[in-house]
Amino acid sequence: MRISSRAVSGRGFRCVSDIVNKPSDWALLARYLSGECTEEEKAEVESAIASDPEKQRLTRFMRSLWDTPEPPARPSDVDRLWDELAGKTWLAAGSGAVQHPGRRGVGRRLVEWLQPQPKLARYCAAAAALLIVSSLAYHGFQESGIYPSSRPARLSTLAVESSASDELTLSDGTRIRLDAGSTLRYPESFRGDGRSVFLSGEGYFEVAPDADRPFRVHLDRAVVEVLGTRFNIRAWETEQRVTVAVAEGRVAFLSEREKGDVEIGPGQMSTLTERGPPSGPSPADIDRHLGWMRREAFFDDAPLRDVLFQLERWYGVQFALEDTSLAAERLSVYIKGESLEDVLELISVLTGLDGRRDDRRILLQPGGMGD
Repeated sequence: MRISSRAVSGRGFRCVSDIVNKPSDWALLARYLSGECTEEEKAEVESAIASDPEKQRLTRFMRSLWDTPEPPARPSDVDRLWDELAGKTWLAAGSGAVQHPGRRGVGRRLVEWLQPQPKLARYCAAAAALLIVSSLAYHGFQESGIYPSSRPARLSTLAVESSASDELTLSDGTRIRLDAGSTLRYPESFRGDGRSVFLSGEGYFEVAPDADRPFRVHLDRAVVEVLGTRFNIRAWETEQRVTVAVAEGRVAFLSEREKGDVEIGPGQMSTLTERGPPSGPSPADIDRHLGWMRREAFFDDAPLRDVLFQLERWYGVQFALEDTSLAAERLSVYIKGESLEDVLELISVLTGLDGRRDDRRILLQPGGMGD
């Protein structure tokens, strides 16, 4: 992963500096993330971030890192960790100096204040390492397009085969149903104050209520966060957009690359494209969004490639277009449980394309339906 110097000096790290205005704040924030702080300390941290959406975004990301299961810990030397981290950023451990020109404040104050307090220094260094690495990783993922799900973690994977669907119940009681071709990565059990899973494809979620532990679905470029609700997520990479439709309750829909969080209520939807924040909530036909669970698909003026991709997953075949420019042609069609032969005939009537089959491969070319 490439992390440029902009990640160190950018908006995210200033946000960390704003949250931790004095050295004792590093330990406080570490206790907050681990759930070990008092109610008064919790209120203090939440008050500090309440008025700044950027601080809230970064705090949510750090908590996601904290909550994600990790490989078994190996013995480490916190002093060495601090030295290495300082050398890679702009902190000069043990010297009281700031190596990066023009970057003063929290780094200098932290080092100078910790020098006479070695025990606390070790604890705060660990907290500082977590916060700095979280900030750098956050912006590094944004700049490189690499999503946090690539981090090593003890997660189970459910990959649904073509022409199938599957469902599972997580350790907290949350029920998930996945469409053909979807992949879900999830922990065998949740720990800490959060519940996080990672989705590629389409899934319907019935989230078990837990007011103390938000449930987060991580997608490419986005996160959906809830406490307890029922909603559908469509996040196919080929479609280059994410659509969230809520059947019950409310969810927060966040972009990992753009500012702007959207709250979606029952009977509403929002869409995130490659550019810009999620769209504002709009009325949605929830029954149509959930049609895939009944083997129904609704396409309104959709590109032919999107229709064919849906059929590939449902019927376990592969389409090829003799004229690839036709992939962008718009099509409106409703498909409900038909056989593959019936679907091919319908596509032929609507597009004038001839479907010629060779085992599981279907070539679409101009003309009427072939044999």
